Amino acid sequence: MHKKTINLNPLQWRANTQSLWLSFLGPVIFIAGYFAFRGVAPFGDNTILTVDLGQQYIDFIAYLKDSLLQDPSRLLYSFSKGLGGNFYSDGAYYLFSPFNLLLLPFSKTGLPLGIFLVTILRYGLASLSMAWALRLMRWQNGFALSVFGSIYALSGWMLVNQLNVIWIDVVILLPLIVAFLERYLAGYSYWPYILLLSLAFICNYYMTYMAGLFLIFYFLWRLTWEPYSFYERLKLAGKFIFSSLMGIGLSTFVWLPTAMTLHNSKGQHFWENVKNVFDNTPVDLITKFFPGAFNFKQIETGLPNIFVGSLILILCWYFFTTKNVRWPTRIMGVVVTAFFVVSMLYQPLNVVWHGFSFPVWYPYRFSFVFIFWLIWLSASVWSPKIEFSKFQVISLAGLAIAAIGWIIYRIDQYEYLNLYQIGLGATIFTLILIGLTQIHKHPWWIAVIGLLVGIDMIINSVLTLNHLSYLSNSEYQTVVKTIQKNIDTLPHKSNDFYRVTKNFQRTKDDPMQFGYAGGSVFTSMLENQQSDLMATFGQPEGDNYIAYGGGTLISDSLLGMRYLLRLDQTTNQQIPSAMFNDNRYDAQENYKMISQQQGIQVTKNKNALPLIFASDPTVLNFKTHNDDPIKNQSDLWQSLLGSEDKAFQNINFSGAQAENLMTPETVTGAFLSKNNQKKNASLTLYYQKQASGPTYLTLGTALNSDNLELQVDGQIIYPIPAHRHTMIYTLPDNGQVGDQHQIKLILKTNTVWLQNVSLYAMRQDIWDKQAKQLQKQGIKYQTVKSNDIKGTINVPKGENVLMSTIPYSKNWSVSIDGREVNTVKVAGNFLGAVVSSGDHRIEYEYKVPLLHEGLFISIGFMIFLLGMSWSESSKRRHSLHE
Repeated sequence: MHKKTINLNPLQWRANTQSLWLSFLGPVIFIAGYFAFRGVAPFGDNTILTVDLGQQYIDFIAYLKDSLLQDPSRLLYSFSKGLGGNFYSDGAYYLFSPFNLLLLPFSKTGLPLGIFLVTILRYGLASLSMAWALRLMRWQNGFALSVFGSIYALSGWMLVNQLNVIWIDVVILLPLIVAFLERYLAGYSYWPYILLLSLAFICNYYMTYMAGLFLIFYFLWRLTWEPYSFYERLKLAGKFIFSSLMGIGLSTFVWLPTAMTLHNSKGQHFWENVKNVFDNTPVDLITKFFPGAFNFKQIETGLPNIFVGSLILILCWYFFTTKNVRWPTRIMGVVVTAFFVVSMLYQPLNVVWHGFSFPVWYPYRFSFVFIFWLIWLSASVWSPKIEFSKFQVISLAGLAIAAIGWIIYRIDQYEYLNLYQIGLGATIFTLILIGLTQIHKHPWWIAVIGLLVGIDMIINSVLTLNHLSYLSNSEYQTVVKTIQKNIDTLPHKSNDFYRVTKNFQRTKDDPMQFGYAGGSVFTSMLENQQSDLMATFGQPEGDNYIAYGGGTLISDSLLGMRYLLRLDQTTNQQIPSAMFNDNRYDAQENYKMISQQQGIQVTKNKNALPLIFASDPTVLNFKTHNDDPIKNQSDLWQSLLGSEDKAFQNINFSGAQAENLMTPETVTGAFLSKNNQKKNASLTLYYQKQASGPTYLTLGTALNSDNLELQVDGQIIYPIPAHRHTMIYTLPDNGQVGDQHQIKLILKTNTVWLQNVSLYAMRQDIWDKQAKQLQKQGIKYQTVKSNDIKGTINVPKGENVLMSTIPYSKNWSVSIDGREVNTVKVAGNFLGAVVSSGDHRIEYEYKVPLLHEGLFISIGFMIFLLGMSWSESSKRRHSLHE
């Protein structure tokens, strides 16, 4: 008996095996070579990190690694997500890809290399998936598998969205999902389709929602393949619906809790500002079929990146015009294609594809299904013996000439396109079309066409990727190492809790990267109340981010910011100046420095409050004031102890000096207008050091980095960040009482409105006295986990509100002395409860909404499927014995 051996010689493998390997290795080698040429580590000092990949995803991946190794409960709820929030939904969107497990062995400084390697792997798997799917369909074999696979992997969508690593898994799975759906409809097992669809939902429910919509239209087209009877169509529909529901059901534990979170946090924005308009024209879309039709602006507000190369476009035309395909199939193909095209033109349909809300950056994210559709149609008709009729060639050439002519006429409208690209695209298109008309006569044209396709895809890839700039590896490593060394000096105890803030940031997700409780985050799953709270406190915020950095001594203490990592903007050398957000002058004399690493001072706020403390019932009556953050902080602080003493007082500027402007009598609300629009203009405001405490400046939303430059005591302050509400800035407070400081407002535009430009001084004695009193009324921690906090507390008489700075959520339960009590929302944002005076045992526990229910449903679906499979297997065995 001969022992079977594995043939390791690729030259002796079957043609299809060779082609599948080539489909994988082709894109891998090309992309690796391109980035090696760009100097990406380990080939140079660049990384693949850009935009969200460098500002968000890498921090989440670092957080995943730390959580799995240290405290998995942080994957359910996280105090690194702003002030605290449900993290399970973030994980479902950002982290559930199996590829992330490959990154666990990499250190934080080594993550850019790991992400680079996994990105290359994803390119290869996308190509292999398409090739394998076409092989399963028995539509293509041999070298054609590699060609269609590579076109899919190097399509416009993949190149532009390679940085959105969280989406790529679904793109990889889509060809196999469709292929195994076809096999199930043809009588094979339903397991591969169901499991792949379920896996797609687990990897990224958002992109799978789009793929699911696509599958519906695909199936409608599929029904036209044969002259099925009504009963046969009904049977096919039943199989499709059943298997799809099973796939959805198996993944319920992922999408059900996330859907609830989305409804609670983002539901108010569904279908918001949608207009009944067409945003683009069909010709606009055609411009994206030219090589390199892309620039960086396209990422934010551009057109769909749907480049697939000339071969695919020509074969699609052949599909729609050949009599070799049934006319109902062609007509339905046109209808489905038209629907996809209209979806990229008509705003309401575009919003439906994106889950009923506008995408922030990266428009037309669903266009990957359009790319798949075009390639799928093309692959269904390609043959080395393909023959084009004169009508097909002439009509296609006529349409191409008309489209190119119109685009050239309007070339000024397309800043991402030039005549060279149009000429290059038209040349390749023409040569491939000529080759396809001659291929049945001269088979050597197959090799020429293959070469032209390769040139087409490579040129587009290089031109597209050249528009992206990448983060320096040395800068990334230096900043990460510097911050990590300082974070490591902080105490780490299982029975303690504190928050950390910094006056600089690598990204808004630094708390994720370095594993501390902070006040900043950038996530699409941000709860709206966190944005509302930061607006109330005068900090930068948006629908998907908050950035606490330039707080006051009051807000630091209230939010439990026990440690401030502070860099001096004038002496720092380790952190790029662009990463500063506030010099935190108020902390210089009030926070004690406990260590210093590489220029970063780790300072301690002795007045930071615990996470949970007893407060006066007056706090239940607190109301926020729009665009008045200082009053909000002052009133909330007062209400915690029911005090009449205000923590802040409004003070006047001591003087003003104008250059090329009229000096306003009142600064707040003044309109400044240049006397001579051709000259520079500025307004210098003076203020004096106060005896009471630090000084703060507020700026309204009308003031930003586009119209104003801010200098304090001759030093340029970092650009004013985007803000939707009035913001607070700390001001220099050095010298003796009465010493004068200056604020210089330099106009960048001809007119500026000084909206809410006001000056405030904090009463430091009030802060110090009241903070100590509230600290005495705080929790004594016993155990602290992200989703479970236990301790004891002594509630003074009359201080009957159990206040916390945990963002309010119905999914937090509060137990006092072992008995669950009702929770209340305090100050519109915080979690609280009413408690009697005296000593109490308290426990705060968070449960992810509908997670248990989702798990039970998923398990139920799995048991049902296993039972059904066992039953079918038993029937087959029984029939064999008869």
